[in-house]
Amino acid sequence: MSSRGRSNIDPRGGQPYAAAAMSLVFHSAHPYIPTLRADVRLFQVGEEAWYGGGCDLTPSYLDVADTQAFHRFWKAICDKYKPELHGELKEWCDKYFYIPARKEHRGVGGIFFDDLSSAEAGFDVEAFVREVGDSILPSWLPIVEHHRGEPFTDAQRQWQLLRRGRYIEFNLLYDRGIKFGLDGGRIESIMVSAPPLIAWKYNVVPEPGSPEEDLLKVLQQPRSWP
Repeated sequence: MSSRGRSNIDPRGGQPYAAAAMSLVFHSAHPYIPTLRADVRLFQVGEEAWYGGGCDLTPSYLDVADTQAFHRFWKAICDKYKPELHGELKEWCDKYFYIPARKEHRGVGGIFFDDLSSAEAGFDVEAFVREVGDSILPSWLPIVEHHRGEPFTDAQRQWQLLRRGRYIEFNLLYDRGIKFGLDGGRIESIMVSAPPLIAWKYNVVPEPGSPEEDLLKVLQQPRSWP
């Protein structure tokens, strides 16, 4: 935090602090149900507190209606606190969950924020973070109900496992929290968010006009989801 300009944080350490977090990652066995990743975090030093968190989707197959509904859900919450908040947090999410080596984003985004305080943000950040935490599952469960009974093929399941390889690539190569945790953290707790099964195959290129290609186009160029 001191490296990010928090002058009241002593880089030598020793200040009393408190920290709390809740993190959820759901990897469905169904290729049509996107992975959900979400968390809320608090770091407090003395009387000052900073918050982080977010919620985003990583689909294997793009469902435009589901994606639009997910973003509308979070926009409605953000709008309660600041008119431009959703746009800011969506852009932050798209920027963070990016795989430079692949030139594609991990998923279709959502919201992401870090190191926010009420004094700087201009709204009640603690109330916002509490609402984010309470809203994680309601943002995703309608998608689950929509797709959980639909049939899928072995080829679609294999594509899902290939896409989860990208999920692992991002986590191990770029995710700031995991990289920090691997330097002396509890390895089992850090890796518990990984998909239980993944696959890798050399130079997979989806067929032109296929649903798989439709997904890649969106991951390479994020959309504004009305």
